[in-house]
Amino acid sequence: MADIGNPFGFDVATVLTGSGLTLLVSAGIMRYGDQFEYTPGELYGISGGVFIVLGVLYGLSLIVGGYR
Repeated sequence: MADIGNPFGFDVATVLTGSGLTLLVSAGIMRYGDQFEYTPGELYGISGGVFIVLGVLYGLSLIVGGYR
């Protein structure tokens, strides 16, 4: 039986959630970015780095837990 949530080799729900989160962070940076000492480019870089670190940590926790 085909996995309806994984039609193209990746989880559609995860991609949509990640895209939505990225758009929310982008909107927040556009709206409130001038209140920080960093430039918008630096804020995008920091948020991207945070997402990468969180993704790696989550992936490692899945491996250690035996789910992957």
